Amino acid sequence: MPPRSATDQTLEQQNEEELSSLHSKIKSLRSVTIDILDDSGRQNDQLDRTGNIFTSFGNSLFSTQRHHSRTMAASSTLRQYRTIGYIVGAVVALWFVLKLWHLGGGGKAPVDADYGS
Repeated sequence: MPPRSATDQTLEQQNEEELSSLHSKIKSLRSVTIDILDDSGRQNDQLDRTGNIFTSFGNSLFSTQRHHSRTMAASSTLRQYRTIGYIVGAVVALWFVLKLWHLGGGGKAPVDADYGS
């Protein structure tokens, strides 16, 4: 085997350094990939839990609506009108209270900056 020249040794050393640098980049990339995989797993779990919560809420809402429909169907028309009247009355009363609050000083007009006129 012929002796290696200084150029060959320099090239071999540069190759080793580049290989070491590449190995370090691969380890970094692997770590980032694992972190992304773990994060996507956590996000999928969160989405599953959120989906389950919304499904449960939808089922509860449907059950409440069905119960309300049965109650209203079984009750007299007078009870339905009374319920609608209570709702409309509450909205009108709230509007009236807010209107009085606004007129009574709850919503003050901006002060005019021009005092000399």
